[in-house]
Amino acid sequence: MTEASIAYRWSRDEFLRAWQAGAFDHRVELVEGEVWSVVIGDWHGPAVFRVGLALESDGFEVSGTTLPTEDSLPDPDCWVRRLDSEPIGVVGRKISVWAPDDIPLVVEVSDETVVPDLTIKANLYSRGGHPVYWVVTRELIYEHTEPTPVGYANVRKFRPGELIPLHFADTAVAVDDILFPKNRRPTADGRGDRAADRG
Repeated sequence: MTEASIAYRWSRDEFLRAWQAGAFDHRVELVEGEVWSVVIGDWHGPAVFRVGLALESDGFEVSGTTLPTEDSLPDPDCWVRRLDSEPIGVVGRKISVWAPDDIPLVVEVSDETVVPDLTIKANLYSRGGHPVYWVVTRELIYEHTEPTPVGYANVRKFRPGELIPLHFADTAVAVDDILFPKNRRPTADGRGDRAADRG
C-alpha cells in the first residue's frame, strides 16, 4: 500500500525568489500555495479592457498588478484603488500591499477559470476582506459582497440588459458594456447587432 502523494505547497518567499530569478517562462500567480498559469485568450483580453473602461471613476485608479492577499500573490484581471491611498507594506522589491478598505472592487474575467474563480479565489478575496468581488463570464457577471472568513455572504447574478452597481462611485454600469463589443450588443430578438459586419 502506498501513501497518496502530497502536492508541493509554495511559500510566498519561495515563489518570489523563483519569479525574480526568472524561473517561470510564462505568466503565473501564487494562489494558496499553488502556482497557477495565467492564460489570456481571444475573448478574455478584450473583455478585460472593457471592464477597465467601465470602472474608470474620479478619485480611483484601475490597476492590473499583483494584489497580495494573505500569503497568496494573485493577479486579478483588474482592481480598483483609491487614488489617495498609500501602501501599507511591500512584498519583495516591487509589489505593494494595500489595505482592503482602499480596494473597493476586485475583478476576475473568467473563460476557462470560472469554477476556481467562483470558489478558491472568491474565498481568498473574502478572507482578505475585499468588500466587492466580480467574476465576469461570457454570459453574466457574479457580484460577491459582504466578505466573511468563510466566503462572501451575498452573491448576485447580473445579466445582459441589466445594470450592475459600482458601489464605490455611487453609480452603475450596463452589463452589456462589459460583456459585448459595441458592434455586437444583443438585440431584442437575442441575435445581436452585426452592423459592423454588414458595413
